[in-house]
Amino acid sequence: MIHPFDLQARAELAAHALTALLDPERDGLMYFLANWRARPPRAEHCLWDCGDGSGRHIDALTLVRSVLRPDSPEAVPDAGEKQLEAWMMRFLGDHGLTWLLNEPFTQPWGTDMLLKEAAGQTSAAETYAEISWAQRGTLLGLTSRYLATGDERFKAAGEHMVNGLLSLAQKVAGVGLYFPEGYYRTSGWHFHQPGLYPGIEEYNAAVIVPAIRFYRATGFTPALDLADGLLTYALKHTQGYLPDGSLFPGEGPNKGQGTLDHFHTRSNFLLGVLEVGIVTGRRELVSWARQSYEHAKAWGTDFGWFPEGMGHRHGETCCITDMIEAAILLGRHVSRSYYADAERFGRNHLIETQWLSLDQLNRATAQLPEDTGAAPFGGIYSRTDRVAASQIGAFASRATLNDAFHLDAPAMMQCCNAAGARAIHDLWRYATDGLAIHLRFSVETPALRVVSHEPARGQLDITVRQDGPVTVRLPSGVNDALVAGNGNVQPVTARKGYIEIAASAGALLSVYYALPERTQYYEVGAPGKAASCTGHWRGETLISVDPVGELYPLYQRSLDLPPVVPALPSVPALPTLP
Repeated sequence: MIHPFDLQARAELAAHALTALLDPERDGLMYFLANWRARPPRAEHCLWDCGDGSGRHIDALTLVRSVLRPDSPEAVPDAGEKQLEAWMMRFLGDHGLTWLLNEPFTQPWGTDMLLKEAAGQTSAAETYAEISWAQRGTLLGLTSRYLATGDERFKAAGEHMVNGLLSLAQKVAGVGLYFPEGYYRTSGWHFHQPGLYPGIEEYNAAVIVPAIRFYRATGFTPALDLADGLLTYALKHTQGYLPDGSLFPGEGPNKGQGTLDHFHTRSNFLLGVLEVGIVTGRRELVSWARQSYEHAKAWGTDFGWFPEGMGHRHGETCCITDMIEAAILLGRHVSRSYYADAERFGRNHLIETQWLSLDQLNRATAQLPEDTGAAPFGGIYSRTDRVAASQIGAFASRATLNDAFHLDAPAMMQCCNAAGARAIHDLWRYATDGLAIHLRFSVETPALRVVSHEPARGQLDITVRQDGPVTVRLPSGVNDALVAGNGNVQPVTARKGYIEIAASAGALLSVYYALPERTQYYEVGAPGKAASCTGHWRGETLISVDPVGELYPLYQRSLDLPPVVPALPSVPALPTLP
């Protein structure tokens, strides 16, 4: 078993899992879904294999490999990654878009919300381009690949996609852009007005995030036009907010998940608005995103659990990643106090819901109510071989507060595996900035090495590699520390949460601080469908929760842990966030 707070070991496991559930009979096409309740667990192809899965996986693989120890066996791309990249490029077609395969398992989802006519009412020869998450996933993958390799193929494909999306968007002078349906078809749009379904403007703006990142990576101005046009229209027309700015609570419990119920739609949108505001210097967008972020936090917990849908008592890893990235951006550009959110979300529910034990996973799935139904399509698009084993290093898609499973939604979604892996990268990459230490994980950069002793005790051992003051963020509520170096020990008082230490290259410092203990009660969900627990904290680490989970219990953490010793990756850091 790996050290629970070793980000590089977790990144290695995540990289392995991202290529472990592919279909050898279809040139390595990924399985996006898995049914944990089948005996044995069964992986299944679906429309999200196309773009949303393939692109996100390439994005995540590119990033996590950049933080691995140089001697890691996962530091070099494997055959599975090459297959995933080939599929990402293979899905690209007319207008530069990612298109769904013309297969029975790719029938559009959510047709009552996202299409003017249901899929069955159109020609069997019709093919579809899912306009939001598939394009988002692919453009994320193209952007990260271009940043890492400089290969013009990825830049050209991204430019073609951006131009295609701009050409297909409905344009309203002085208002912005929108996509009228959730799927573009070979026969074109079948609806040409806004408002097909409440919230569709925000749902269909999912590509804002990779569009602004592609603009930053390449300077391709149309990508900025796409991001700005979609967010401008959605901000004017979305029905997702109440008069006080809080998030619309959705359609209510037991009424299904619509576009406004989907928390990832909301967190991804606020993240996109925030990034556009930062990149363009538009303070009104940053202010709006900051307010929306604060309202979004109210739907989750301070340890990083966020719901899949409004009022749900099970979560989704994709939402945790959105909120971590938003917190990091707010910390970098608004107030460094937001790094405390990023630390708590990452140190707790993100890494705690990564599968580390096959025995524990097998015991948990064996306790789930068995699904005795037949495999979809007679099983020809399914796999049952070593599905659980393939997921060690992956992430529990829909964890609840105290358990990696909840019976409301025990299925696996590989979007969460890619999102979780990206967040592991984010925690490593943005833990420090030069000689500033924002997140107290063990990390190593050309500027310094940080060895963290948390949660066993409040101690950082810092090796300084360049001249200049070292700044360290202390745990929330802690204002005093002791700094040892050069045979001296001196007290230091924090200013706005940070201490500052004069240092020169070659200095060896140890910082000692308190880890306050506290207990807090949590309750999430909706009346009649709530989940609750009591959490026991040490500093910014959630150590245990009551009651203990019944299937795959979370937060059974030991305080008897040695510090993690990091290693400098051999790959230069990628500028993924502004």
